[in-house]
Amino acid sequence: MENANRDKTMNEGRGPLVHVSAIILYAALAVLFTYPLVFNMDRVNGSGDPAVMVWSMAWIQNAIISDASLYDANIFYPTANTLAYTDLLLPSAVATLPIYLLTGNPLINFNVILLLTYILSGYTVFLLAKRIMARMPHALPASLFAGAVYALCPYRMGHITQLNSMTTYLLPLILLFMHKYLEDGRKPRDLFFVALFFALNATSGLYYGIFATLMMATFFIVWSLIKREFPKKKDFIYGAVFFGLFGIVLAYVLWPYLALSGAEDHSRPVEQAAGGSVIPAALLTSPPESLLLGWTPEALGTSNEDGKPMYELTLYPGLAVAALAAFGLFFGRIRTHSKLYALLGLVIFVFSLGPLIPLGDINIPLPFYLLYEFVPGFGSLRVPARMWAIIMIPIAVLAAFGLRKLMEILGGNKATLAVIAVSIFTIFEFLPTLPVDRFIDRGPPTLEPAYEYLAENAGPQTVVAEVPFASPVDAFRETPRMVRSTYGWWSLVNGYASYFPEGYEETRDALNSVPSSESHAEMDRLGVDFIIVHPDLYEDEGEDGDAIVDAVESEESLRRVAGNEEAVLYRVE
Repeated sequence: MENANRDKTMNEGRGPLVHVSAIILYAALAVLFTYPLVFNMDRVNGSGDPAVMVWSMAWIQNAIISDASLYDANIFYPTANTLAYTDLLLPSAVATLPIYLLTGNPLINFNVILLLTYILSGYTVFLLAKRIMARMPHALPASLFAGAVYALCPYRMGHITQLNSMTTYLLPLILLFMHKYLEDGRKPRDLFFVALFFALNATSGLYYGIFATLMMATFFIVWSLIKREFPKKKDFIYGAVFFGLFGIVLAYVLWPYLALSGAEDHSRPVEQAAGGSVIPAALLTSPPESLLLGWTPEALGTSNEDGKPMYELTLYPGLAVAALAAFGLFFGRIRTHSKLYALLGLVIFVFSLGPLIPLGDINIPLPFYLLYEFVPGFGSLRVPARMWAIIMIPIAVLAAFGLRKLMEILGGNKATLAVIAVSIFTIFEFLPTLPVDRFIDRGPPTLEPAYEYLAENAGPQTVVAEVPFASPVDAFRETPRMVRSTYGWWSLVNGYASYFPEGYEETRDALNSVPSSESHAEMDRLGVDFIIVHPDLYEDEGEDGDAIVDAVESEESLRRVAGNEEAVLYRVE
């Protein structure tokens, strides 16, 4: 009987059915947690960052299938390399290229890959936990639980509008293959996959690309100290070959980013990085959409109204998850890996506290300050708190250790009931309010007559400007315009990104004064073919939009060709 149980345990988790079942489970949870998104795949998830990423993926796909230059995107005309002003999202764009070719709808692209981030983030942590607990009793349900924790945690829910921050599934794969390399005889193919997934991660979002270097270094150092093994000669040889190879590829692909990173305006003030760091209250904060804990941002002072980036500080790991992680650390009986993941999480957490901590009238420097000052890339990061995407991996893995041990202690039906109870409790802790209004309130950008005309008559050589430009009244005013430009890929003078090119403010101020002589001079300098006037947006800023339209109408050099009260299109003669 004992041998039969051992054989059952050894075979648990093997075979394709287990993996298919895990993917189906995470797909079902993704549909539940994003409902009713699955029924609204042609709707944009918000008019800010999501619209930028819809546009970014569509531009990359357009560049792949046309002769357009990848980085010379159609915003901020005539600035070069404008794609480098925002995240690249290259793997996501390539993965959904068939969908783009089939539908021609960039919104569907975005939502498909958004749902896939849930499925893949859960599945890759499942693979990682299952690898560590291989051949141990109850490893399968504990690993499935770990994957669900990581995929559905409040950190990811809080970043649901930012596809770059949702692309977390490559981080567990890096750790998985580091395990394989270090524990399975240091085979070169495993280190090759570490380097490959690191490169894919870097081209999916620059934050996680930079943070992954810190994660890998910490993992390797901690593992070596616990095992009391010095690095071997083959580590340096294989590392130089594979990371050198992918480093060359990354330098080629990311060269416009590297060139811009040296600019003075691409370095974040140290105070800004400190403001985006983890604070104690964030560990108890869930997104306002949370079904049970939506009150926490306001109660704990981490809401936008308090001047903090609320969506960056939703770091609540879950009560049951935290308890299981603590139990797994001290009683899970996976000593080496418990220490490894506890120390990995702790070290990254210390770095996530940012560069400075205020103590009275002075600021005490923290370890991140050294990275900020001396390691390229870290000085351009605004939000060290995003390291929580890494920290949640050790938390989920340790929780799996704790759940597996709890099931082993209880045994039989009690173990099954424990898994069900813990899972239901965690789902209700993490579950967002249903329906999530942002998925149904903001539909696809309707093509008003002005944009319909451009979609039919404009192309990449057509230069278009829209006024008024974005302002503090409406910072995301440009993002729907960027999405609409995908219907004809005209060159847009406007744009929105993490950074703005030199001279953009002067262009904005000149064109906003249309039909003044300054605006005419700027349109002539840029070679603007069409200008779109939004009278209602002038009204929002306290100006008489109808009077501006009347003044434009009287200009002989501006001929009205299409439009309505929302957007009036003029050809610049």
